Amino acid sequence: MTRKSMIGDRKMVSDLLYGLNAQQQQAVMAGLGPVLVLAGPGSGKTRVLTHRIAYLIGSMGVRPYQILAVTFTNKAAREMESRVTDLLGGATHGLSLGTFHAVCARLLRREADHLPFKSNFIIFDADDQVNLVKQVLKDLDLDEKLYRPHSVHAAISRAKNELYLPETYPIETYRDEKIKQVYEQYQQRLLVNNGLDFDDLLLWTAQLLEENPAVREKYARRYEHVLVDEFQDTNMAQYRLLKHLASFHNNIFVVGDTDQSIYRWRGADYRNVLRFEEDFPETQVIMLEQNYRSTQNILDVAMQVIDRNPQRRRKELFTDRGGGEKIMLHEVYDDRVEASFLSLIHI
Repeated sequence: MTRKSMIGDRKMVSDLLYGLNAQQQQAVMAGLGPVLVLAGPGSGKTRVLTHRIAYLIGSMGVRPYQILAVTFTNKAAREMESRVTDLLGGATHGLSLGTFHAVCARLLRREADHLPFKSNFIIFDADDQVNLVKQVLKDLDLDEKLYRPHSVHAAISRAKNELYLPETYPIETYRDEKIKQVYEQYQQRLLVNNGLDFDDLLLWTAQLLEENPAVREKYARRYEHVLVDEFQDTNMAQYRLLKHLASFHNNIFVVGDTDQSIYRWRGADYRNVLRFEEDFPETQVIMLEQNYRSTQNILDVAMQVIDRNPQRRRKELFTDRGGGEKIMLHEVYDDRVEASFLSLIHI
């Protein structure tokens, strides 16, 4: 390596680390292997993830097409891609960055020969899914007042997120038996129409990687680095497919916080953060504890509440924004009174 290129590399690293605190720099420059970044609220976790991607490409020489980065919303994916492009000056061609569902849809279309549907499958939207459940309920002569379509569809969705196929759907009650029947018909009709629902994108990808070693190795070899945003919001299907994708190189970098898991209703399982350390015992754990949004008084009160929650790694959140105003406790009768009170104190 020439002196000029060495200076250039040092400048690249310096630029990528500029403005990051010590913990953020540690995360961005973490070595190979599994890395778990436990990021407190307002601690700049998305910034760390984007700088990590840029660091892999710009400093470690990883080619963009060897990197897979996933998040939960299209907006977040666009923001991440924009930030990485700005950091590297556009040298990101081939980078796989998107939502879980978008990444899985692309993979399933490429590997449709191994699956019971064609590559030009259609994706049923939320209304189409519920309408299909209604049709099945009608054909099975099940009363919609007892088996409400949205409730039945939610049960099917939860089953898929937990990787239960119709034949393995757990039965404990008579209602479970009926939902299993609906699930079986629902899934058959999706396939007859060469269709998938949103949960199928995750389910079929996880199943494909689980049951087809050649396909699993193909993608696990390709993606030298797998990075995940909002890891605490992953469900079992997402967790399983991530493990498969990282199974060859073992370089998986996840950012999340069990304290911020709010999507249990859609299958998110904060315990995946705990499973990660169990499944990857050599995991390097890095804490992001500096908050850039709130004052110290707010952080201290929040931590006193959150510290009551077991099964978590404690964080010491701090900020440079000062103590701020003292916290005021005001008890109200209902949400309407609460809204009126809040409007008054902000006048």
